[in-house]
Amino acid sequence: MILVYIHKMTPRVNYIFRHLFNNLMLKEVKFTTKIEEFIAFNGPKFSYAPQALGGEFHIQSHPLLFQQGVKFHEIKFGFWDNIPVFFEVQNSNIPFDLFAASFFLLSRYEEYLPHQIDKHERYAYKNSVLMQHNMLNKPIVEIWIEKFKNSLQQRFPGLTFKDRNFYFEPLLNVSMARLYQGKSFIRFLLGGFDDLFHVRLKKFWLRNRVYLTGKKDPYDTFDRILKLKKKYKHPLTFFHLLTTYSLFDHNISMNKHDYQSQIKFLADYADTGLLTSYYAVDDEEIIEKEIHKLENIIHKPVEKVRAHFNRIKIPSTYQIYNEEELKNDFSMGYNHKIGFRAGTSVPFKFYDIENETETHLSLHPVNISDVMLKYQYRLNPDKALKIILEQGEIIKTYKGHFYPVFHNFILSDLKEWKPWNDLYISTIKHFTDVKN
Repeated sequence: MILVYIHKMTPRVNYIFRHLFNNLMLKEVKFTTKIEEFIAFNGPKFSYAPQALGGEFHIQSHPLLFQQGVKFHEIKFGFWDNIPVFFEVQNSNIPFDLFAASFFLLSRYEEYLPHQIDKHERYAYKNSVLMQHNMLNKPIVEIWIEKFKNSLQQRFPGLTFKDRNFYFEPLLNVSMARLYQGKSFIRFLLGGFDDLFHVRLKKFWLRNRVYLTGKKDPYDTFDRILKLKKKYKHPLTFFHLLTTYSLFDHNISMNKHDYQSQIKFLADYADTGLLTSYYAVDDEEIIEKEIHKLENIIHKPVEKVRAHFNRIKIPSTYQIYNEEELKNDFSMGYNHKIGFRAGTSVPFKFYDIENETETHLSLHPVNISDVMLKYQYRLNPDKALKIILEQGEIIKTYKGHFYPVFHNFILSDLKEWKPWNDLYISTIKHFTDVKN
């Protein structure tokens, strides 16, 4: 146990200290506001206050954790040895306020401030302080914690910490369960005309064979996905998109009996989550409707959620998720940029700054996806595999959680996806313990 003297207890202090100690350092922390109790304690301890009490291990506090609401704070980066830090302080055993800086990132404080949005009304990654200082591609919070642990152990040689375990789970977005099968006749005709107009004759004939003769749809790869799951014994979650057709949501109708049967079948062998539709971003009525649709299909509560296009608005989207009793969100990432949006690879609770309270909703960081590598970065499969393994190894080094996002069509035999099959298979092989 580590004792911390603090001059004032606030919800922000309680939230960030307990996350950093209990979840990252795996160490119990106790607070005291009594100087006498702090002085009398003979174990590992430090003070977190504007000024030190005496010669104790001391971290000078930044005002952020003792405020309410959102205020502008100038962010200047410095260095702790070779590690970038911000919220620098003076007369402290470490050169910055680790707790305020971590809270700033995990609470997504910067997303409450005025900022630019992209064409999908999302927080633009270019706004991020981590992006601006070339730190987006590393879990900076875990890096800070490791150095902080070393500093404490130098002061308290008998202090020990348990190691966290690396966790790997691929996420499967089912935004288009079928390419041709199960779509309306109008969509079939329009797609066929488009194939002919662009002289895509192979696709035209494949579309007709699948739609008219019952040939297996090229996006129906779920049997292969489950076989790989069984072979490599890894956790897996399917996120299903259940909404009507729109400009950005192109899945087949959720009313199709065969599709509902497949969702129920997959739920028997892997976890099931909801992929909220594009226009559900902060519409509680739409989100609630989509949750109930999925629950009626799988006959159990929905606890996991991802936003299609990573389209979230903070805090409104997460406030709705929390109100709807969803427990785990997997949207904490950028759609067009590799990196750690909240500066961490370890799940953390959503802190609602508007209400100054820690919620029950856990946010699971995602930092990379197959379509991002293919379409935004325009990489070939070999280069993409190298990048995804590198990102996973970074997370493994810091004992975080690696949630690469894939789509069911990555195992398709279509020309544009066949070369990408190995990206999925090799990633699974690399991060599981099953020997071939």
